[in-house]
Amino acid sequence: MKFTLSLTHRCNLACRYCYAGNSRKPDMQLATAKQCIDTALASLPAGRSLDLGLFGGEPLLRFDLVREIVTYTYRRTREIFVPVRIGITTNGTLVSPEALDYFAEQGINLCFSIDGPEDVHDRNRCHHNGSGSFVEVVDNLELAIQRLGVVEVNAVVGPDTLFDVPRTLDFFINLGVPVIHLSPNIKATWPREACDHFDDIYRQVAEQYIACYQRGKEIALNIIDSKAILFVKGGYSPSDKCSMGDGEWGVAPSGNLYPCERFIGEDDDQTFSLGNIRTGLNQARRCAQHLKRGNRREECSNCFYTRFCMSWCGCTNWFMSGESNMPAPVLCAMEKAAIEAARHAFESLVGDENDLFADHLFNYVNAENHRRDGSRRHEYATRNKAGPTHY
Repeated sequence: MKFTLSLTHRCNLACRYCYAGNSRKPDMQLATAKQCIDTALASLPAGRSLDLGLFGGEPLLRFDLVREIVTYTYRRTREIFVPVRIGITTNGTLVSPEALDYFAEQGINLCFSIDGPEDVHDRNRCHHNGSGSFVEVVDNLELAIQRLGVVEVNAVVGPDTLFDVPRTLDFFINLGVPVIHLSPNIKATWPREACDHFDDIYRQVAEQYIACYQRGKEIALNIIDSKAILFVKGGYSPSDKCSMGDGEWGVAPSGNLYPCERFIGEDDDQTFSLGNIRTGLNQARRCAQHLKRGNRREECSNCFYTRFCMSWCGCTNWFMSGESNMPAPVLCAMEKAAIEAARHAFESLVGDENDLFADHLFNYVNAENHRRDGSRRHEYATRNKAGPTHY
């Protein structure tokens, strides 16, 4: 089960595509965070682990609260022998040596939001005065890689940075980033002509990925790995798909509950609010949302790519098409391009009998099994691929 706590709406940056909003509402209280942890553990299915995300705004504006939440979470999970993985997503500007020491000691998985080389990153990720944030972010990222080894980055890709994706990937590879997420800007207005370019750009990404493994360098790249795993599994299983308020929750600083942290925003739109952690779930809203899960586009049911397509993601569909169960055409183009790129990488590396790639996939499958059953036999894979798991 995944719980993501938005600790604050505040942020020291003013990113042009921010979906967290500009609310000046109060930060999350420790009592609210504790109640979230207690609720998550009480509702956790037997044998499953807890995946706790700390988010914002910028969560390191409340590093004091981060520490208190981590202490409480580890104490509670150890009391009842539940494995837990804690991660924090930051814009990178406030990452200090003290914070890195703390993350290392506590086994916290760290993810930087950085969009690529300086000219790409600073187009959108800027300070309130309009100045770019790249220099301070990349300095802290390099320090984090030296101190922690395994650090993740998340680069938001929009229509204005789409053609820079291969260069962005090269930048991360040369920097030594081991885990890379390329995430589409789901709130952007994507021109239809963008659909004509995904195949070529993602193919270039696949070639860069192949080249890494051919020279003995392991990387984790979401748009390739997420699909390659599906080729091994035979497609998405029902438990993989968006549960819209069952297996994944986002909690606003106020304690309001959402089926995903991307729905929180300003925390003033009740369309996807499912209640409050203190007063409980609004079951009528929850049931109504359950009826709008998945993908109701008829032509998708007979599509060759259906088994491997993420057309069921409620928040992605909502922001891109206006309906949580209706994928937008641009998502269709993205997913087809990703599947074909991953298939090219998979067939090339398997055909070359690349042992590093085979081990990479094997460890990912083990990590997935670990998250599902919480058993210790998968701890090594999880520790190396998805951050540490604590018991």
